[in-house]
Amino acid sequence: MKSTVDQMEVGKRLQRFREVRGLTRAALALKLGITETDLENLEAGKGQLSEQSVEILRQTFGVDPAWLLGGETP
Repeated sequence: MKSTVDQMEVGKRLQRFREVRGLTRAALALKLGITETDLENLEAGKGQLSEQSVEILRQTFGVDPAWLLGGETP
């Protein structure tokens, strides 16, 4: 993984994941235990995904944290 996380790129990948899965912001925010506004900010690169959110994405949806946080593919 990259040593520096580019939050804007993470936000783009998070949004792309959500859209491909057909999830609304409301639905994904609910799964992550955050507000829609918080999710919107994350997708815009404002803020940082918590370790808990990354783990929920991994466990619930099978999202690879290396891809999400660094753009790396397995």
